[in-house]
Amino acid sequence: MTRNSLLFFFILVCGQMFAQDVGDRQLIDVFVFKYLQMVGDQSALYYGNEQDKHLRASNHPYLKEELYVKARLSYCRIIYPEVLLRLDLSRDELVVQAPDRRNIVLFPENVDFAELYNQQIIYFRTDSLPGCPSSGYYILLHSGNCKVLEKKTATLMLENNSRNLSYTFSTRFYLYQDGIYYNIRTKNGLLKVLYPHKKELKRFISANHLRFRRDAEEFLSLTIGEYEKISGTQ
Repeated sequence: MTRNSLLFFFILVCGQMFAQDVGDRQLIDVFVFKYLQMVGDQSALYYGNEQDKHLRASNHPYLKEELYVKARLSYCRIIYPEVLLRLDLSRDELVVQAPDRRNIVLFPENVDFAELYNQQIIYFRTDSLPGCPSSGYYILLHSGNCKVLEKKTATLMLENNSRNLSYTFSTRFYLYQDGIYYNIRTKNGLLKVLYPHKKELKRFISANHLRFRRDAEEFLSLTIGEYEKISGTQ
């Protein structure tokens, strides 16, 4: 967003707050100038729709924490080493906190990636390949010849026998291999896809005490990495 566009935006917003005399117009100019100084080169990040408030619930729909955390973001191919982000799993929105504490929803088509909680978040765009999941924000667990995507979703529901609302969470894992996406639900489901090296992978899983149900992220990342190593597809 250009400085002139941002200036027009603030004049439009603030126009109803101030009278039309010269003194108050100067006050608006000072306000806009200070805002531009505050956001600096990151002003493009804070141009967008403000996030709507959620209904009151007993928990929150965000990845790990409701509070913003410092993250690394690539937006419009520009790297921002430290911004405040949170990922809304209910609305599938990546939200940045502006310097004036507004909650701005980032345009997903401009998000290259975000590094949040030491995990890489990408906006995946669906394609016509078999089994391809829907567009949205995914955690990229593994990126190589094979790719592993994790999709977390929060759904607002009524609690049992009450009028209270709460979010329930679900997770799906997708493996991309040789032009096909597979929905991986179990250890055996993964080994079925990687059948040519099933025996070697079983030994690797046992030797490293990996358990799909205990930590599916670790299980998939390490097992796929081992598969690429022994199959020569790294």
